[in-house]
Amino acid sequence: MRSRLLIVGVLAVLLLPTTFSSGEEPSFNDTFSLEWSYDFGDAYITTSPVFIDEKLFVRTSASWGGSAAPTVAAFTLDGDLEWSATNPHSTHHDMSPMFHVKAGSGDCGSWPDMLVLGWSDGSVEARSTNDGELIWSHKTEQVVWGITGEVAKDGDHIVVPTRTGLVSLCAADGSLMMEATTGLGWRNGVAVGQDDYFLGDESGTLWAVARNGSTRSVDLGEGKIRHVPLLTSAGLLVQLQKESSSTIHVLNPANLETHQVLQIGPSPGIPISTPGFILVFDSIAIRTLECTTTCSEVDRAPFLSNGEIGQVHDGQYMLPYNGIEQGWGLVNITEKGLLNLETITTGADGYATSGPGFFEHEDHRILLAFGSDDGVVYVHSSSADGTVQEVSESPYEFDWVAQGTVFLLYIALGGAGIQFLRGRGTSVLKFLSVYALLVGLLIIDQVALQWSQTIEELAPSSTEKPWDSSWDDSWEGTQIVSITIEGEMYSVGGLSGYSNAFELTLAACEQLGIEMEYEMTGMGTYVLSFNGEIGEGWEYTVDGRLAMLASDVSPIDSASIVQWTPVEAR
Repeated sequence: MRSRLLIVGVLAVLLLPTTFSSGEEPSFNDTFSLEWSYDFGDAYITTSPVFIDEKLFVRTSASWGGSAAPTVAAFTLDGDLEWSATNPHSTHHDMSPMFHVKAGSGDCGSWPDMLVLGWSDGSVEARSTNDGELIWSHKTEQVVWGITGEVAKDGDHIVVPTRTGLVSLCAADGSLMMEATTGLGWRNGVAVGQDDYFLGDESGTLWAVARNGSTRSVDLGEGKIRHVPLLTSAGLLVQLQKESSSTIHVLNPANLETHQVLQIGPSPGIPISTPGFILVFDSIAIRTLECTTTCSEVDRAPFLSNGEIGQVHDGQYMLPYNGIEQGWGLVNITEKGLLNLETITTGADGYATSGPGFFEHEDHRILLAFGSDDGVVYVHSSSADGTVQEVSESPYEFDWVAQGTVFLLYIALGGAGIQFLRGRGTSVLKFLSVYALLVGLLIIDQVALQWSQTIEELAPSSTEKPWDSSWDDSWEGTQIVSITIEGEMYSVGGLSGYSNAFELTLAACEQLGIEMEYEMTGMGTYVLSFNGEIGEGWEYTVDGRLAMLASDVSPIDSASIVQWTPVEAR
């Protein structure tokens, strides 16, 4: 009898980890409910809704072919429209975020609480947050479009990135204090430094504008600078957007010298600083960077987002998935910079680029506002007592295969227990064998990955790297990629700064004009085709040795040679 109780106890212990790992976290809908929504018609909402005191402010951009004029509107927390203002002169690119300026005074005068708005026709407006009354306006040059970047404040000056440069305006009356000419910009917000203002342009040039209007600049290469540079402990962090990939440049703000370049994915969104880390995201992943003396990637999670990200409740962050496959990402960053990512549904799902609006009421009730590309703003509210479910250290996403396997684990353990109580030892072993098999199925991906890494580490390294006679001698000692498509080899060398085979291949495809299709899985990222050629699959070698790992987890050095060939060519 005692032996039977002992074995039942052992079975219970075996069951506990399964119970804990399969327990479902309360969903977003368990914590938040839709309070109200407002449809602006055939318009886009491309910038974050903003809560100020007891009001919600939303701005829209006109849609192509639509009749709705771009608008800024103020709502009560219950959804009543208080006031709105339109700009009939829009050029369909009203993407400059609303900028809240609290009441204050300075050398050039005093001003009330106001919203500063940059419009695509080149005008800058300051409007009262109370009733929307126009306080002042200023007109800048419009070249196809006008102001599309993020405004900043420097003392009693409003600093505005224009289409052709930068203006500094008196916060009290909008009078021009300084003007500088730079390259043509697009969504190129401005950062306020100790001695200079920093912004980029569409030709990949970073500009430093002194407060007296004098300028310095540096060409970061072929690409576009479309976001506000970030001032970090490591230096000035600037994203350079390219055709099929992007780079992060870390510069000395004093002399604009680049001392570090990091590789990221295509179409990056607007990065933000968080306590201890930088959040960057693109069409491939969201990443945490730690920037001290230099910047280094800490963690990444697959996600496609190309617009804004915003802080919400409990120190978490939210950003929209820019596609139809998923909703919004809810991001929690651990003390070590690791990412926990949960996907939720908000109503504003689908293609979107605007970040969330966040407000905590005095009764601790949480309000979240989400704008959609369909021109609808959705406002969600937590329960009246303000109870909000925090994201756990291991966020749960429902996986039918994994959960079905867990369900079979319960059956196997239950069957083993029943057969044991009946005294059928042979049947107990059969059920436990099924249990062991199911556990193996649950962990096989990680086992396979670790096994591949072990083989990779134990395999003898080649002393001689492959070299093709057609390659330029100047490529020696640099990173090189070759891709063989339909028997023809395409190669590029002289590359540097890439840490894995996938990022290096992305950069090579951009230079060679080759379209690469890939798939992200739990074991890594795998290439599906080059220029539409799928064949029986693709494999690659690093320095002549066949790679065992997915390309994004395959490390390379500063002189690695990555060669891609179709499987059937082996």
